Amino acid sequence: MQMKWVYHTIMIIALVLFTFFFYQDGFGSVSFLIASIYLAIIFLSEVKRQKNARK
Repeated sequence: MQMKWVYHTIMIIALVLFTFFFYQDGFGSVSFLIASIYLAIIFLSEVKRQKNARK
């Protein structure tokens, strides 16, 4: 399932806002963890899509 760029933009904006508002409370690193998981999922889905395109 290929996500539209709107969903990517919303996710990135939400992570930036989360980091901005919760960094003082010590939760800023959580957004970086979520971002790394999110980017890994995008990477794996693109690799899978390219693999299927070769067949």
